Amino acid sequence: MNIFDKTNELLIRSLKVIPLGAQTFSKSVRYYVKGHAPMFIDHAEGCYLWDVDGNKFTDFMCALGPITLGYNYEKVNQAVIDQLKKGVLYSTQSPLEVELAEKLTKIIPCAEMVRFVKNGGDATTSAIRLARAFTGKERVAMCGYHGMHDWSIGASANNRGVPSAVRELTTLFSYNDLDSLEKVLEKHKNEFAAVILEPIQSNGTTTEYLQEVKNITHKNGALLIFDEVVSGFRYALGGASQLYNVVPDMAALGKGMANGMPLSAIVGRRDLLSQISDGVFISTTFGGDAISIAAALATINEIELNNVIDYFWVLGTKMLKGLSDLIKKYDINGAVTISGLAPHCGIVFNEIGSLSSLDINSVYSYFMIKNNILAFSINNISYSHKEEDIDDYLNAADKAFKAIGKVVKQDSIEGIIPVEGLINPIFKRNI
Repeated sequence: MNIFDKTNELLIRSLKVIPLGAQTFSKSVRYYVKGHAPMFIDHAEGCYLWDVDGNKFTDFMCALGPITLGYNYEKVNQAVIDQLKKGVLYSTQSPLEVELAEKLTKIIPCAEMVRFVKNGGDATTSAIRLARAFTGKERVAMCGYHGMHDWSIGASANNRGVPSAVRELTTLFSYNDLDSLEKVLEKHKNEFAAVILEPIQSNGTTTEYLQEVKNITHKNGALLIFDEVVSGFRYALGGASQLYNVVPDMAALGKGMANGMPLSAIVGRRDLLSQISDGVFISTTFGGDAISIAAALATINEIELNNVIDYFWVLGTKMLKGLSDLIKKYDINGAVTISGLAPHCGIVFNEIGSLSSLDINSVYSYFMIKNNILAFSINNISYSHKEEDIDDYLNAADKAFKAIGKVVKQDSIEGIIPVEGLINPIFKRNI
């Protein structure tokens, strides 16, 4: 009997009516060894998930990042329940919108005004529109992943359906490489409205790099936007802006701000966001959803009161050291390397011999799940994780790395994991 019988039955049904059987690429069957993963979750508590088959997993994905405090977190739940009794959405504004906007202007270094939307891509797209309106220019220089909207995804390999005229306006540059940015800006001199980047990627950067990006951007008459959808409320309360002490013109926030409730925001200089009052169209029906805003206020309050960010650094540091020790133990440095800063860290899989990086990834995923850990290569830590959960993760990683050592030695996954339905993501990105 397969421990995922109900899951696999649901997957068959799901694939008939939902593309890839999931609403998000990164939650789809393509990101797991098919038939051997908990594709459907029944409920969650703290840092634990129970799938529809009743299997329990310690979760280090945190719903792809939004779960900052933990699932079913009491104080956030209570804020949601209290607001639910009052109403979800009104015909005019909730006072909570003012309260949260004021809060963000106090903790986010660039925030003088705030606009609420829903997804991270909504926030980055709004920032780009504001930059284009302010500068009167159209081109964008981009580094990282910034959502599914045309201006951004059109610059990736996943650009089917994006008009070529739109694709041509966005140009990629490389992280931690100032020459790359300068070359991009020089090619179309004085035509760029904005430079947008995820300020923390892979193993992070330096204050000097981000400050010089800002200098180069402004010298070229463009605006600097930090995409802090991932980095916000994880590396520092004020995100990378606070961690590196470099203030952009605008920032996009999302994911961890509301502990799983759907909310994102554009924050930035008053002269930029005030353009919304003058007809730059950034307006959504659900931006003022009082339930999500109540959740965000409760979440940020808990982060502040409990020094949650410091806690992420402590647990993540323990995880990184443990992973480094295990890589040495099994002599698999060619196949696996550690990556990331402590609050958002883990491993990167590498091609070795005739094995692809996805072969190595599949072995890791299969054995982590087999040992009741749900994790991608790069992990998110929540306030509900304890040191013993890190120990459990490392114990599972020990078994996964041992198996990786075997497949590297025999240069094949045969006999180690099922060879059908291996991990094969549609969209690939850096951490």
